[in-house]
Amino acid sequence: MADLEDIVKQGEGLSSKKVKVGGFKFSGASIMGLFALLSTLVGGLYGGFLLYQKVESLAALDLGDISSAMQKTSSDVIRIEEHANAIKIELKKDMTDLRNSQWNLESKVDGKLQSVDTKLTNYDTKLDRFEIKVEKVKTDMEKRIQESLDNPLAN
Repeated sequence: MADLEDIVKQGEGLSSKKVKVGGFKFSGASIMGLFALLSTLVGGLYGGFLLYQKVESLAALDLGDISSAMQKTSSDVIRIEEHANAIKIELKKDMTDLRNSQWNLESKVDGKLQSVDTKLTNYDTKLDRFEIKVEKVKTDMEKRIQESLDNPLAN
């Protein structure tokens, strides 16, 4: 434990110790302050150098090339827009043609269905008339047969 106390006592004395450099006395705090000042100056100089490089690279840009590229892009966009509008018009026309074709097909199918329905109705009517005639013939036959059986002269 005595060793630890000695080390702590030595450390307490460091804050009051001063270093002599070139005729100047510096304490630990002043050395740290000087180090902070130097690192700030060096960092500022490095940041200024990087900023200078960026400004130089921006100044070296050829604005004519950029402008011509933008004009080319603008003309390409206008050309694509014109093509898109032409395609849109063609699609609208095609949709109208498809709708008209669908309506024509539906009207033809409706006409055929009505024709078939009319024919079925006619066949039903004819079948009903035929059944009535068959029933009448049956009734007439039964009546004649009965008359023939009832006739005493028929034997």
